[in-house]
Amino acid sequence: MLTAEQNERLTRVGPGTPMGELMRRYWHPIAASVELDADNPTKEVRLLGEDLVLYRDASGTVGLIEPSCAHRKANLSYGIPEENGIRCAYHGWIFNEKGQCVDQPSEPEGSKFKDKVRIKAYDAQELGGVVFAYMGPQPAPLLPRVDVLVWPGVRRTQSIMIPCNWLQCHENSLDPLHFQWLHRYWGGWVMNRDKPPEMRDAWNARIGSRGADHRKIGFEVTDYGVIKRRLVGDETEQDDYWQMGHPILFPHVLHITSNLQYRVPVDDTHTLHFVVDLQPLEPGEEQPDVVPHEVVPVFQDDGRIKADWVLGQDQAAWVMQGPITDRTTERLGVSDVGLIMFRRMLEDQMRIVESGGEPMNVIRNPDENEILIYPVEHFEYPGYEGRLRGPFKDIVVNNTIEAELSGEGAKLAEWDGIEIDDPATVRRSRMVGDVL
Repeated sequence: MLTAEQNERLTRVGPGTPMGELMRRYWHPIAASVELDADNPTKEVRLLGEDLVLYRDASGTVGLIEPSCAHRKANLSYGIPEENGIRCAYHGWIFNEKGQCVDQPSEPEGSKFKDKVRIKAYDAQELGGVVFAYMGPQPAPLLPRVDVLVWPGVRRTQSIMIPCNWLQCHENSLDPLHFQWLHRYWGGWVMNRDKPPEMRDAWNARIGSRGADHRKIGFEVTDYGVIKRRLVGDETEQDDYWQMGHPILFPHVLHITSNLQYRVPVDDTHTLHFVVDLQPLEPGEEQPDVVPHEVVPVFQDDGRIKADWVLGQDQAAWVMQGPITDRTTERLGVSDVGLIMFRRMLEDQMRIVESGGEPMNVIRNPDENEILIYPVEHFEYPGYEGRLRGPFKDIVVNNTIEAELSGEGAKLAEWDGIEIDDPATVRRSRMVGDVL
């Protein structure tokens, strides 16, 4: 368990808070590129406890600025896109992506007053069909060119606004055992009640591999975060779930199969769960020009959490803990070693920032950032078709911490006679986040 003070340090993300200052050293996805177009050139967003306006001007440049015009405080989300910025609806002042006022059309000719007027602005860049924001000190680090954002393929994005703190969302990624219970057992129970037999059986076949009874878990600390590993069912340490595992990119990104999940702190009690999914091009298929986006609701019409897909079940677990998990009364077991390790890592990195240093996984070398490729189990690495583990065929496991588990679990009657899909050969559904 944590003290109340420790929990506050890890969960509060507003300006001036220890976690907020740490998070401001990284880039965060805040919108899909397709959300800003000629019909909808502006979008009101909230990030790290600050309300902002994201816009695309008539030249295509994206900007992220404070909501209020410096003149008479009109909301700039009602602004008109011009070639050089966003024009306030009230009196026509234009502000560019740097926050500089560049036009005051009704001021006397020759006036230099506009040169003295600025509003708060943050860096915004686009990559892979996603708009990213950086809110920290200058010079800004490089926007990480993670493989899923850069490689050719059919890319799609999703966003889900989760009504709870970012940490309880992301701690899920440091908890391999949850897949056995939350997805295979509880998720199977949900699917068995709500879906027809063919859909129920397909679910149980797909989830059965990663959701098999867990015998051992391991975590390897790297310079970019953590590699999470598991030993399940009858598998050996030569199988992909252990030999490769998959990475948690510090501070808040899960990379699993061809999928990135960002747990973006909106404020203390809301998280933007932003998902980027990449599917390889089929023979003869061309690279799409547009990356489509879907905004997904957390709740069904009856107010219950939609839990008939993997991410929905994850979200149910996060929301069930309340707006901010009370870690002063929790009781952690051996299976929680990954959470404990990650909390210590967060505390270490907050202290580095507090002392004036730069935290881990901040990228500044352009040569290193050409494309960031990570070891991911059952991932189809472009250019390595038919070659197991792609560029990581000689990977060596070097776990920082491991834990032996019982290897036991409960069974559902609906599992009888189900042939478990082989995760190394089955093609993933085109539904983003189906099996993560």
